[in-house]
Amino acid sequence: MLRVGLTGGIACGKSHVLRRLAELGCRTLDLDAVARGVTAPGGEALGEIAEAFGSGVLDADAALDRAALAAQVFSEAGARVRLNRIVHPRVRAAEARWAAGFPSEPAAVLVTDGALLVESGVHLRFDRLVVVHCTPELQLRRLRERDGLDDRAARARIEAQLPSDEKRAFAHFEIDTSGSPEETDRATEALAVTLGELSRQPREAHGRALERLLGGLSHGPRDGPRGLSTALLLAEAGAANGLELDTLATRLVPPARGPWYRAAGEAPAELPACRLGVALAAWGHARRGRDPELVALAAASVARLTHPDAGSCADACLVALVALERAFATGDEAGDRLAAARSLELATRFGGGAPSGRLGAMWAALERFPTQPAQASARSVELGGDGPTAAALAGLSAEVAPEAADPWRSALERVR
Repeated sequence: MLRVGLTGGIACGKSHVLRRLAELGCRTLDLDAVARGVTAPGGEALGEIAEAFGSGVLDADAALDRAALAAQVFSEAGARVRLNRIVHPRVRAAEARWAAGFPSEPAAVLVTDGALLVESGVHLRFDRLVVVHCTPELQLRRLRERDGLDDRAARARIEAQLPSDEKRAFAHFEIDTSGSPEETDRATEALAVTLGELSRQPREAHGRALERLLGGLSHGPRDGPRGLSTALLLAEAGAANGLELDTLATRLVPPARGPWYRAAGEAPAELPACRLGVALAAWGHARRGRDPELVALAAASVARLTHPDAGSCADACLVALVALERAFATGDEAGDRLAAARSLELATRFGGGAPSGRLGAMWAALERFPTQPAQASARSVELGGDGPTAAALAGLSAEVAPEAADPWRSALERVR
């Protein structure tokens, strides 16, 4: 089974793509429809919304006056955050119940459409993310025509969301709807074929890889950037049934004040984002086995919580991907070279730029001490690199006592 998130800017054509995917055999869910349900009369969120925003957001029939609520939400960022905290947990719970309803369809493609999957930091709950976009001029025109808005009101709604160019940085797949409907349909049909093939691929996971990752976790760092430690990361992933960036942002030191994707600019991080690489490789293995694309997006997304520069994010991706490939290494030199090239490609793509070059000292230390965590750590520090990350990567090939590995094993068992 493959869980796919479908997102994109307002009036970019998501609904059209969703309908076409449903016609092509995908199981689909519109989170906007779910949100309307929980905010309808009798819905579990309506009373809390009225309490938070005032009775003025209710109409004469005590139903939600969506225009009145939108006037507040699109004019004040704080209001949008308050609304999301009321509605999103209920919508996510409904989506999880829906996704659990296909036990007899192991190769199903489940597509969840949500405009704010990235903004709300829940895109890592999905195995793949599809971003639908179009030119800014077309988006504005479509929105004005669809909703009868003037230019100012339409721009306010567009600007309330993450810009499409930024959202596309999180995409495994993209659909550009700027062309004709027929062109969009052809792109959607090609996407449906690809997603179907992915859903039928056997999951590559085995105990040897798990044991190696447990070694990396056991020998690796205990602290991470802005208080986001390996243990905290995996604990939150288990508790939330996925990595939720909005929640992780509240656990930073200091906690994020604004959206999760702007948290890195609020305070400096003294420790490198790559310290969480082995943990993210282990999380990916627990989720889907050997899935570099999933791990790359996760590593880049988590790095963006603490580091605003592309080099640091690419470094974090590369360490996570190297950890994943080392866990699955078979000694096939040609295969290892292909995996290394693919890792660099994914790190550059999802990191937003090339790795920084700061990992050179650590690679040199690992070349000399590939299976000795303490020596690799010390040598990395001597050369100006990060010691704990080097120890974690060397730990993938080192012995680890059961009592040291068991807490990490238990944490990974809660990750799904």
